[in-house]
Amino acid sequence: MNFLMKLLLTVSLVLSSLPNLNAAEIISKKDPYSLIKQVSERTFERFRDDRPIIDKDINHLKVIVAQELMPYIHHKYSAAKVLGKNRKKLTKAQFNEFSVVFRDYLIYTYANVFTLYDHQQVVYANAKKSGSSRIASVRVSIIDDNRPPIKIDFKLIKSKKSGDWNAFDMSAEGISMIASKQKEFNSIIRKHGVEYLMAQLAKKASQSVEKKVVK
Repeated sequence: MNFLMKLLLTVSLVLSSLPNLNAAEIISKKDPYSLIKQVSERTFERFRDDRPIIDKDINHLKVIVAQELMPYIHHKYSAAKVLGKNRKKLTKAQFNEFSVVFRDYLIYTYANVFTLYDHQQVVYANAKKSGSSRIASVRVSIIDDNRPPIKIDFKLIKSKKSGDWNAFDMSAEGISMIASKQKEFNSIIRKHGVEYLMAQLAKKASQSVEKKVVK
């Protein structure tokens, strides 16, 4: 299993092991720890409640991810980070187009991972601030009797205007998803250009969700 799939599978395990959250409860973005916990709870509750729909149409997972998870992910910030130095080479219109395509790609990616889940023990650590007061991380440890504990760090950024927190990256085994995709995307942009990359991401995002088996 490659790093990205392992990382995203870990996320799905977090979501699968959490208790129910009242759908009417408002999720606050003022605390990074509470945000990660409550969004996870609500997303998995929706996943469980919509099981009959998913069994008939597995692509309904994309709807769940788009509605329950993506509002709390700063996809534009993630898009800028994953582009790295290439961000400065794009016009404003190009970047806006890329951020939309990248959001769709994230939805597809997470929807695929939602096909893989099991009940695990989850331990949360308090949020930690980095050198910047606007960046924080929440560590989640996945305890599984069949394998060594997995530790994943959710990275969040705080808005200067509203003070709200939003997730933008996840790291496992010391490697961030943004960093791993940045290396891959940079290589594609260097060889074929950003328009080609966007076309490839859009093509991937439009594909049907496929159930995967973890070995």
